[in-house]
Amino acid sequence: MDGGAGEVARVRFGMPDLAALREDGYTAVDMHVHTEHSDGLIRVKDALRRGRRIGAAFAVTDHNAVSGAIAAVREAGPDQIVVPGIEVSASEGPHLLLYFHTLDDLVDYHDSVIARALGGCPHMATTLPTADVLAGLEGRDAFAVAAHPFGYLFLCRGVCKAIAAGELAPEVLLQLDGLEGICGGMTRSQNDRAVAFAREHALALTGGTDAHLLGEIGRVVTAARADSVEEFLDAVRCGDALVWGQEKSMIEKTVQATAVLPQYAPYIGPSLGVHYRQNLPRALRYLRRRR
Repeated sequence: MDGGAGEVARVRFGMPDLAALREDGYTAVDMHVHTEHSDGLIRVKDALRRGRRIGAAFAVTDHNAVSGAIAAVREAGPDQIVVPGIEVSASEGPHLLLYFHTLDDLVDYHDSVIARALGGCPHMATTLPTADVLAGLEGRDAFAVAAHPFGYLFLCRGVCKAIAAGELAPEVLLQLDGLEGICGGMTRSQNDRAVAFAREHALALTGGTDAHLLGEIGRVVTAARADSVEEFLDAVRCGDALVWGQEKSMIEKTVQATAVLPQYAPYIGPSLGVHYRQNLPRALRYLRRRR
């Protein structure tokens, strides 16, 4: 981590032309993909097969878990890039997308920082506050990004939303390398705000679908001229990248939410506990302000 980018990536909304990117020498990476190793319904082998077919690489960013990333890196073909990643859910609510130059770096971070902080529902909040999640990256070759920074709805799942709600100190931005500028699960207005915020604060920009279903992979990509994970992450960090993608429609979001819901069924009690701890204080503060 080095705390920001000198320039901000270009941004293009709409369905990415993966063939054109490839012809221009870009490696296109969907930087936000969930597999069946967390709350996604995507098998690793199917994700790899789809990536080869459409000409897109991807990062496995399962919630608080690395087994999917391990499988993807190990099963990928010799010319297929898989970025080792994880999406960590901080105790206050924000989600952090963390990417690593090597699989060993990712596994070491998970085992030494995240594994001991898992909650009753593995897909939801850890017991680590945002600052501690990011502090654990010190000394590692890692790239830290705020996932869907202005999401979701009334939940503080994004760093910028949590800061605005008073749930998070603004200084946490100093620990970040970038923001997710196009997240497939967000609205256009939320993504526009993220892009503007990144430009104002000279943070790198990334894009990813937040895919939980196989057909979503590749609809949002971050593209850079790179032949390895290290080169790709360095290019994105420097702002030498293009973020290009299309948000999901309301129907597509509903289909995804319905499909994923059973993944949380075994953890109803712990899930409700997380929502209670994270949202009750906000509700009480809101009510006090209304008096």
